[in-house]
Amino acid sequence: MEDLPFKEVTVMTRQLGKMKVITSVMQAAEFIVNEWPGTDSEKLDVAKHALVKCYDGEMSPGVARMAFVEAAREADIYVEAAGRPVTTGKLEKWRKEKVSRRVI
Repeated sequence: MEDLPFKEVTVMTRQLGKMKVITSVMQAAEFIVNEWPGTDSEKLDVAKHALVKCYDGEMSPGVARMAFVEAAREADIYVEAAGRPVTTGKLEKWRKEKVSRRVI
């Protein structure tokens, strides 16, 4: 079975202070099976179905990733989803302040 990659998601595991980086549909499924707290929820069911549909070619890995992240947040699992990349632009231009002139 081919593993389907998606943008990385960092989640807290059952071990105190240990984080795990999830980068594919297979890793997300393994995390649900091995590390998920014992609570079932509607969002967890949606995430499971999304992962299966992704392997069937009916859903994109990105959508399955979003379902996984939402289910993890609902289960109170700390999630650090990859955000926008750090800019390489010149910040000085962005924060230019107008010089205020006071008349005395």
